[in-house]
Amino acid sequence: MNTLIGYNLVPEAKIVDSALRACRRLNDLASAIRNLEAVKDKAGPHKEIYPYLIQELQPTLSELGVSTPEQLGMDKL
Repeated sequence: MNTLIGYNLVPEAKIVDSALRACRRLNDLASAIRNLEAVKDKAGPHKEIYPYLIQELQPTLSELGVSTPEQLGMDKL
């Protein structure tokens, strides 16, 4: 995931989905949330990309019990 974030692109929803599942297998909630933050940061000025990704990832997030940074209030810090 770190390599993908280094490129000038936003990863597809299925790639982020796989990364979230890997974080869950390792029981690493912090990395899962950090991946979501990184995707939001990479979306940058394109405000429509991040909500679309969250919409696509919502079933996975619910299944894995992972909250978004916005649900945790981290976007207000």
